[in-house]
Amino acid sequence: MSTKDLILNTAKDMISEVGFHKMTTANLAKQADISEGTIYRHFESKEDILQHILDTFDEKYQALAESCRARMDKGTLSLDDLLGSHFAFLDANAADIKIVLGTYSILDITRRSMARFIERMRNLFEDFLARGHENGTLIEVPLRPTGLILANMFFGLMRIKLYWPEIDDFSIEAVEFCRRSLMLPGAGK
Repeated sequence: MSTKDLILNTAKDMISEVGFHKMTTANLAKQADISEGTIYRHFESKEDILQHILDTFDEKYQALAESCRARMDKGTLSLDDLLGSHFAFLDANAADIKIVLGTYSILDITRRSMARFIERMRNLFEDFLARGHENGTLIEVPLRPTGLILANMFFGLMRIKLYWPEIDDFSIEAVEFCRRSLMLPGAGK
């Protein structure tokens, strides 16, 4: 692992555990077992570190969206696949989500990152809904509000998973709800 990756991974762990403002470059250096000067050789500030974390998270979601769109183009992406891939993405990137949620109200860079993420997710869901209506698998729904509802449903479920782990996971029920609400009878999964 490169020093830059070590810094980013350690920072991600620290921010998701103690928060952005409690993480200092001094305690980050100590945790990563490097000098504070090493951090500044790779990053201008701790805000720069956060920006890199947010950019990487954004790139990961863009890759998921591109993969989903490629499957849409081939006609092989089902509603269950689309929703399941998002649950898997959110589970795999829980630390990133926790960082976004934990810094959203205090940092403009996080607000912009979250806005991009929600917009990309909404656009992907809208595209899927439009194609599903065209190919006769989904009912016709208002695209923009329905895409936004789905995107925010995922964020809400992730908040529950992160902050209230004692609550049972109901992602399967959420997929079933979407299936009942959006699929035409007899359209399959």
